[in-house]
Amino acid sequence: MKYHAAPFTRHSPPRVLHNASSDMEDTACCPVRHRSGLQEGDLVLVLTLLLISSITIAVFYILRIKRRLARDIAERKQSEQREQTRNHVLELLAHGAPLAAILEAIVRGVEQEYPTMLCSILLLDSEGRRLLTGAAPSLPDFYNAAINGIEIGIGVGSCGTAAFTGQRVIVADVRTHPYWAAYKDLTHRAKLGACWSEPIRSASGKVLGTFAIYHHQAHEPTDAEIRLIEQTANLAEIALGRSHADQALTESEKQLSDILENVSAYIYMKDTQSRYLFANRLLRERFDAPMEEIMGYDDTKFYDADTAANMRRSDLRVLKDGETLQTEETNLNMLTGVADVFLSVKIPLRREDGSIYALCGISTDITERKDAEEHMSHMAQYDALTHLPNRALFNDRLQQAIAAAQRHKEHLALMFLDLDKFKPVNDTYGHGVGDLLLKEVAQRIQDCLRESDTAARLGGDEFVVLLPTIEAAQDAGKVGEKILHALNQPFELAGHSLQISSSIGVAVYPEHGKDEKLLVKNADIAMYHAKKNGRNNVKLYQRGMKEISQ
Repeated sequence: MKYHAAPFTRHSPPRVLHNASSDMEDTACCPVRHRSGLQEGDLVLVLTLLLISSITIAVFYILRIKRRLARDIAERKQSEQREQTRNHVLELLAHGAPLAAILEAIVRGVEQEYPTMLCSILLLDSEGRRLLTGAAPSLPDFYNAAINGIEIGIGVGSCGTAAFTGQRVIVADVRTHPYWAAYKDLTHRAKLGACWSEPIRSASGKVLGTFAIYHHQAHEPTDAEIRLIEQTANLAEIALGRSHADQALTESEKQLSDILENVSAYIYMKDTQSRYLFANRLLRERFDAPMEEIMGYDDTKFYDADTAANMRRSDLRVLKDGETLQTEETNLNMLTGVADVFLSVKIPLRREDGSIYALCGISTDITERKDAEEHMSHMAQYDALTHLPNRALFNDRLQQAIAAAQRHKEHLALMFLDLDKFKPVNDTYGHGVGDLLLKEVAQRIQDCLRESDTAARLGGDEFVVLLPTIEAAQDAGKVGEKILHALNQPFELAGHSLQISSSIGVAVYPEHGKDEKLLVKNADIAMYHAKKNGRNNVKLYQRGMKEISQ
């Protein structure tokens, strides 16, 4: 039996207790109601516990979702910030911004994404031995000054070691790490606790510098922060690679410009209308005009009409037909009035699709060389003293004249001439006067000939004359008498009056020989008969004349 005690108060009347039998009867009469009361209480308790548990779980998941949302939002903002930084850097690169501005944009982009970080980019010098400050706007000036120019090596902080080894260096606590032992005072003064450094490598693997992240407190990087280091170093490599490429291009362009401006050749470019696009220093000096007064003009401004027309014709062979030309050009400069000879090479310049957009010309002044060649050719074919053709050139002309006479059934005459008593002149007055005499003799002989005739000096005081066309042998005799008379006139040379004579032998084609060898032999025989006959006369070859020993 269970008793329920009523609350007790000081003024409560005494409760009358029923007897036991009555209570038992009551309990026995209501067994179901008693058990039902116990189950309802338990159910309420269970429901309450379930409700509390559900609320707790809901709150846990709500908080978890909020944290995840907050993290996702932060990561998205970081990703957007990183993308904005990358785009900004690429835009700076595209517009050719200075390297310092691009590197600072990279550093500030990371610091804006992670405000607790202090970043720096250090660059290796040209010798690959020292690190120079590229960008470190948030680090103290005294710190940057101390690091600038530091020599790389193992144990030289995080950056010096990374640059030397080419490997990432993570120092979570600079106060205890041996790499930073020599820089404790510096890092303490700068309030730095951690430094992570990533080498910046070129596409070929060469270390160009380092990207570093500092923290004020000791800090171990997360996986996300390691990825950040790698990505930022890659972005810096793009900037440095572009900078190095631009620098190399600038140096290459300067070298090319130095070559073009100082080479001893005329170098130019022309468009498809044969108008100048470029002229190097030598050509500008020849035209006596600055670049702006040359570009856009064609050759009619600088050369006579014939020269300009010839140059345009050769230009069009390059621009229209795609030929590569190597030609000799004789150009008359209208400014100087001097005609020069050039060896010109002209090549077409093509686009990637093969179409021609310009030509490049390189012209070398070969005037002196041509003059030298002509002089050498003249020396090889002409007598150095009298400037008459020598034996080689005369033989060539004789062969051509015999061939022409044979074709046209014509006559020609060959005359051998020898000065009488020339040796006494040399012996008496010297070779200088003798040379003057030979030159004057050559001139008098030429004055007796037609333009088509040829006089040559065979050597010493021996001369030969070719009359390529005659009507009869008597014509040759008349020319011989004319020469004889001219040489009989006194020579006034070096204060001396000299008197000489000559002996002339004549042979006629085809009567006295149908080939060069026989004709020469018979003219020579006739000449010696003239000498034997008292000198100072002309002898026509006669059949039966015999060779006479000299």
